[in-house]
Amino acid sequence: MAKQNDHGLIFEGDVKVRNLNQKGSGFIEIGNTTALTTQTGVETKERVSKQKGTYGSALDSLKTVKPTEIGLKLDTFDKDNLALALMGEAAVIAATAQTVADETVTIGKKGMAYKLANGNIDPATVKVKNKSKANVDAKHLDINATLGMITVLPTADTVNDGEEITVEYKTRDSGGYKVSAATLSRLDLEIYVDGRNRVTGETGILHIPHAVLAADGSIDWFGDDFNEAEFKGTAVLASGETSTYSFTSYNN
Repeated sequence: MAKQNDHGLIFEGDVKVRNLNQKGSGFIEIGNTTALTTQTGVETKERVSKQKGTYGSALDSLKTVKPTEIGLKLDTFDKDNLALALMGEAAVIAATAQTVADETVTIGKKGMAYKLANGNIDPATVKVKNKSKANVDAKHLDINATLGMITVLPTADTVNDGEEITVEYKTRDSGGYKVSAATLSRLDLEIYVDGRNRVTGETGILHIPHAVLAADGSIDWFGDDFNEAEFKGTAVLASGETSTYSFTSYNN
C-alpha cells in the first residue's frame, strides 16, 4: 500500500542561536545560513565465528549510536557572527570622541609611519610639536586616520631623525567594535531553526539545546568571492533533555 502523503524535504528557515556561556544571553538571528547538518553514525561490534561451517559469520552484533555531529555554515557577517567565526569575543567601541592632549612619539626616521595609541582619528584635529615645543607645519605630516599612524615627511626641517614629537588629536565619535580573535576554544550554543518544508508548506522547528562547536575553515580577507564561516562539532545532552536534538512540525 502506497504512503498517503509521499513528499520530499527541501527546507528553508531562520536560525537563532544563544550563547550558553553568557549569563542572561538571549537568542540572536545569525542571518543567511547556507547549511545546517545533523549526522548520526553507528559503531558496530561483532562476535565473529571461527567454527567449521560458519567461519566468518556474525554470532552476535551490537550496534551503538555515536554522538550526533553538527555542521553549520553561514555567510552573513556582522559583529556577532564575525566573533563566532574568529573564535573570539566582540567588544563595543563607545560612540564618543576621545581627546588626547600630549601623546609622545619617537620619530626614528622621517618618511616612516609610527603608530599612535588610538585609531579612528579625526585628522582635522591633529597638531604636532617638535622637541622644542614648536608647531610642525601640517604640510610636513601624513596622517592615516583609520589606523592612527603619523608620518613626518622628509621635507620637515623642524624635526630630526630620532627626535620625540608631541601629538594632540581627537578620535572620531563614530564608535564601532573590536573582535579579540582566537580567545575561545569552543562555542556552546543553543540553536533554533524556525523553518518550513518548501515542498509541503509545513512548518518545522529544529531545536538543538546544546551544540559544542568550533570554527572549521579559513577567512580569505582578500578573496573575490563571498566568505563563508563554517563550524563543526557535536550535539550534547543538555540538562533536563531526553535527546540531543528534536524536530517539531505543526499541522497547517
